Amino acid sequence: MFLGKEIRLRRLLNRKSGRLLAITIDHPITRGVLPGLVNVRETLPKLVAGKPDAITMHKGIAEKVFAPFAGEVALILKTSAYSVAYHPHYDAPVADVEEAVRLGADAVSVGMIVGGPEQAQQLTHLGMISKECALYGMPLIAHIYPKGSMIKNPYDADAMAYAVRAGAELGVDIIKTMWTGSAESFAKVIEACPAKVALAGGDAGEKLEDYLRMTREALDIGLAGVTYGRFVWQHEYPAAVIRALAALMHDNASVEEAMEVYEEAAARIREAR
Repeated sequence: MFLGKEIRLRRLLNRKSGRLLAITIDHPITRGVLPGLVNVRETLPKLVAGKPDAITMHKGIAEKVFAPFAGEVALILKTSAYSVAYHPHYDAPVADVEEAVRLGADAVSVGMIVGGPEQAQQLTHLGMISKECALYGMPLIAHIYPKGSMIKNPYDADAMAYAVRAGAELGVDIIKTMWTGSAESFAKVIEACPAKVALAGGDAGEKLEDYLRMTREALDIGLAGVTYGRFVWQHEYPAAVIRALAALMHDNASVEEAMEVYEEAAARIREAR
């Protein structure tokens, strides 16, 4: 591994566990300006207070709001975007590795939807940005989902294994994808991927304990990281949620122990208000 990538990966991954606890706030182009991200200047300090390892965002938001937090949390620059309403099967390139270097990013993130006619164009782009990342010593993260128009069940373990393996084949360092619903089925996904596998939050649960339990089950079978979004920054106490996730990921806490961490952190936030 080139020195530049190794240095950036050490800034990105947690030194205690070697895992990645990232929060993503790249949702507005994909899903609209959701509650929790309407005023991103107010949201970002609440997330940083929880001490995640990294935060993922698009370049315009990074330029406008990230500077006060440089050095406190790693920056992952999102370089593509899809839209649930307008182009649900195509993650369009919107930035490149040079821009990530200029912004001081510790990694770049690229999205890709596999399982449909648009897959070929996105594979070509991922291959090219993988080459650029290698040239610049930049870690590459990919959000890869089997949501193309030819996929019958996007949560099928074989489809998910295909998605993550496609990223690994093209040189991605960390691949984020969806939970398949059980540790047994998700183990097939991790086994098929020689790169690190990270988990998306999505709509996997109705309450915090659901997400903590999913995370614990995935960690127990070899999960290397999470990049969670909505259920964190739409929660009343985002920093407390992040502390609970950190307990799971970096201290190998149980779900019950992580809930205790959450309750203590939330109580401190209430007292400080």
